[in-house]
Amino acid sequence: MNGYRVLTYNDETVGEIVDESENMLVVECGHWPRKVRHALPKRYASVDESARSVRMQVSKELLARSPRLTPNQPIDERAVADFFGLDDEV
Repeated sequence: MNGYRVLTYNDETVGEIVDESENMLVVECGHWPRKVRHALPKRYASVDESARSVRMQVSKELLARSPRLTPNQPIDERAVADFFGLDDEV
């Protein structure tokens, strides 16, 4: 799904998918030099293959408050799952 656009429920673009794991999508938001990465649990994402997009089922504000990710470092899936209140995710 790398390169898929990430949209809110009202079609506002939040960023794009730059990586993924079994349970998470890595969303890169913002513009250079202030790009940031956040993990979005796959259970809160709906994929539209034909439009090459992912629609979030959480607000962009919630995603922005979630733990930031460091490029080229593994996702701390436990921290992300805890933030989103997903005890069984990891």
